[in-house]
Amino acid sequence: MTNIKSLMIIALLATWLCVPASAQIKENFVTVDKLRVHYIESGRGPAVVMIHGNAGSIEDFEFGVLQTLSSNYRVIAVDRPGHGKSDRPATANVEYQARLLHQVLLSLRVHEPVLVGHSWGAALALSYALQFPKELSAMILVAPAAYPDSGESRLLQALVKPPVLGDMTLIFGRAILGRQILRAGLSRAFSPQAVPEEYFKRVASSWLGRKQLKAYLDDESSLNASLKQFSKHYAEIDIPVVILTGDHDAIVSARENAYRLKFAIPQATLIEIKDTGHEIPQTHPESIASALGLITSTSASLTPNSDPQTARIERITPAVAH
Repeated sequence: MTNIKSLMIIALLATWLCVPASAQIKENFVTVDKLRVHYIESGRGPAVVMIHGNAGSIEDFEFGVLQTLSSNYRVIAVDRPGHGKSDRPATANVEYQARLLHQVLLSLRVHEPVLVGHSWGAALALSYALQFPKELSAMILVAPAAYPDSGESRLLQALVKPPVLGDMTLIFGRAILGRQILRAGLSRAFSPQAVPEEYFKRVASSWLGRKQLKAYLDDESSLNASLKQFSKHYAEIDIPVVILTGDHDAIVSARENAYRLKFAIPQATLIEIKDTGHEIPQTHPESIASALGLITSTSASLTPNSDPQTARIERITPAVAH
């Protein structure tokens, strides 16, 4: 058995043994750059910062991840601008959002955290690492959106196609087709697992507001231009990075994103989870705990290998079905 697989099993067993019956989650706001930013926090220890995707909110991490990690870490999840309960400025591309997150973490006295970014949130984490290379300790990139694409597999693709535009998109989407489009998009994102009904109910009430839909559309429209610019610099990232991807991801192509990114970042480890789609934080929260175990338990497994074409790629079958 490889060192990586052994470490993942040890981390997973430790997680099962240490998870508290009921992790206390604190909700709060911080004001930076004249914006109220919503966040939740749980646990003590080294700081781990969770960054959700698009669409999304901190609720994405309340279905197992926070509870799993908070026994060993100080876990902070932040609503990105315009999502959840956070304010949004007139413009907020991914580079700006990375700078805003940096200000938020400074105000919370969080230094050199591990950033955990899911999907669009992984792009934010990558931008953060490039802008503030000495101010984070590691990254876990979950189903990362790391390179420009044509947008054909977007979570709420039907809401960004003409002829439905502008404010009509927001009204039409929320009042008439919103829940149907959301369920179809989430079914594709969770596949081959089913969408948990409790999760669908919660996000249907929080993702389809006018403010949240506008933030989703703005984030989708601006991401490719940003990725075209800063994806050229991934080789400059010299911190430990673990990339988690599902082998059935129908939202973000693993081949065009996770695998390309693994070869671009010198200290990256790629772990492909079998029979798993895009929503890894909900379906396999234990994989994030295992990735943290790799980072905190050893640096040897993240040392660049002499053969970059075959190094540090693992394929695992989850021990427990979720």
